[in-house]
Amino acid sequence: MRVLVVGGTGPTGPHVVRGLLTRGDDVTIFHRGSHEPPELAEVEHIHGDPHFRASIDAALGGRDFDAVVAMYGRLRHLAPALAGRCGQFVAVGGVPVYQGFFPSPGQSPLPVPVTEDHPVVRDGTGAAALAFSSRLAEAEAAVFAHHAGATVVRFPMLFGPNNPRPAEWSVVRRVRDSRPFMILPDGGGQIHTRCAAANAAAFVLAVVGAPAVAGGQVYNAGEATSWSLRDWASTIARLMGADLELVGLPREIAVEATTTLLPLAGTTATHVVVSTEKARRELGYTPAVDPFDALAALVDWYGEHPDFDPAASPSFTDRFDYPGEDTLLAGYRAAAERLAAVVEQRAAPPVHSMPHPQEPGKADHRGR
Repeated sequence: MRVLVVGGTGPTGPHVVRGLLTRGDDVTIFHRGSHEPPELAEVEHIHGDPHFRASIDAALGGRDFDAVVAMYGRLRHLAPALAGRCGQFVAVGGVPVYQGFFPSPGQSPLPVPVTEDHPVVRDGTGAAALAFSSRLAEAEAAVFAHHAGATVVRFPMLFGPNNPRPAEWSVVRRVRDSRPFMILPDGGGQIHTRCAAANAAAFVLAVVGAPAVAGGQVYNAGEATSWSLRDWASTIARLMGADLELVGLPREIAVEATTTLLPLAGTTATHVVVSTEKARRELGYTPAVDPFDALAALVDWYGEHPDFDPAASPSFTDRFDYPGEDTLLAGYRAAAERLAAVVEQRAAPPVHSMPHPQEPGKADHRGR
């Protein structure tokens, strides 16, 4: 089968390409040429910008394919450009398409977990975040308008080497720098579904392998088990053999931690947990790797790349302002001590919820 992969050079694409090659497919990747992974040297490369219709047309000419996997670029241009020129069209979108991902008046709240039938944002007026969500919904609509049997896979947060936003680097570098603590907004209890790059690719490959079932459908991708931000940070520190104190501060004062550690500068719902039951049930999806093993491998990857430079990841915004963090924590703890000294409080004793009578037919000491 002749397969065109649009993108293919990021954290997930090489896994998709390798999976297709293992199936015996003839793979071509279409990308800007900014990255040339050596492991993809054996496949045909077409260079052009998949964000613009003129560039798409010029790069692809009149070629057609049995399947297209669009992982990068603008779907509103790719979908019509490849209409009638492929048997299967698989598009990768994202979970910010759902109403409630960005909490806003008039939007349906985000349930836990989020299934594929939860409404998406249709009206993007009133807030920049909602405009972003509505553009994702419009892109999905364009896919189905030009490819009735298309499939959309909605990705959550990804982790793996070569990720444009290496969220784990905030923990890895602090451990490397021997920091004694790391500030987490509101204690790091926020839960966002994450997905190892290899497993995200496995979702895509499951769709490609079942066109009759997946045609016209939308599927969430993600791990069955989600880490809280605190779990995520503590697991990475433990894998690195570090004793890193995780200090919870209110997000109102932990501004940098909130806007750098939480997705999209902390503007999303507190918990974004997606259900992947549909893909497991309908496509027979099974993970390619254990997510903990994938995270351990990623930590090892950083160990093999001591010169890692996040400057190549403009989406990464952590400044690692250690003096500022020290001052903030010291000020918070001093303020907490002052407040505790001026406000009289009485600690409530632990009370078992069930009665504990000492004699038959008598109430216990609490009158229960």
